[in-house]
Amino acid sequence: MDKYSRATIREFMSPSNIGHIDDPSGTGHITDNADAVELTLFISVDAGRITDAKYRIAGCTALIATLSVLSKELPGKTIDEALALDMPYMSGLLEGLPESKWRCAGYAIEALHLAIEDYQSKAS
Repeated sequence: MDKYSRATIREFMSPSNIGHIDDPSGTGHITDNADAVELTLFISVDAGRITDAKYRIAGCTALIATLSVLSKELPGKTIDEALALDMPYMSGLLEGLPESKWRCAGYAIEALHLAIEDYQSKAS
């Protein structure tokens, strides 16, 4: 059995920013039936900075915790700063995440990249 840090359990038990954004700047959606994952990440962007991030999720403890910290980490970041976020950084915010859970938790980063791609396609 994987052991989660207190920070991961705290984020999982009381996740931040669950919901949606009306008229988001970008949306990233992922469905993976093999991992029993369905998530949508919404971002708002103003003047090149992410101003808000919310998500809807059906997934594992690691993914929910990762999305929770990601949604708190994104506001104020530029697009380039957001694109630089990766699993080692997110794991650090969670005081360590079992490496066996990085694949599932990595869907949060993938959804972020999709939301940014969506934003950039709308902005161009």
